[in-house]
Amino acid sequence: MILTSSDYIQIIVSVIYAIALFYTVITFKRSKELDQIRITETIFKDLRELDRELSKIPLGSQHDSSRKELYSRIINTVDWLSFLVNIKVINDKRMIEYMKPTLIQYYEDSFVQNILAEQRYSNSYHNFRKLYQRMLKI
Repeated sequence: MILTSSDYIQIIVSVIYAIALFYTVITFKRSKELDQIRITETIFKDLRELDRELSKIPLGSQHDSSRKELYSRIINTVDWLSFLVNIKVINDKRMIEYMKPTLIQYYEDSFVQNILAEQRYSNSYHNFRKLYQRMLKI
């Protein structure tokens, strides 16, 4: 069987398409990773700002309502992050492993000590609770 010039052109075009598809897949994967980093970075930036606000509130019972409001905002933010992890919008195992100690600390310090103490939140923050339980098993 003798190959004609059109056969060579078809082979070359097929190879070019295969290379283009390979680079498209690589670019899509990298774009997805960057989106996850961007989302996580934004959430942690918000958490740092909330922690700064919390540190500026003076001690004393007259400021308890301000502190409770900030703790609620912190836990709402962490619950949103937990939701994104639970539905696998953020699914990079290295990122989740990196966030694990911080999220466990937020759960044990902020959530248990300041949010669960109030009965009205006993059925709230399901995503955060679910992620915490999952992280303890990992």
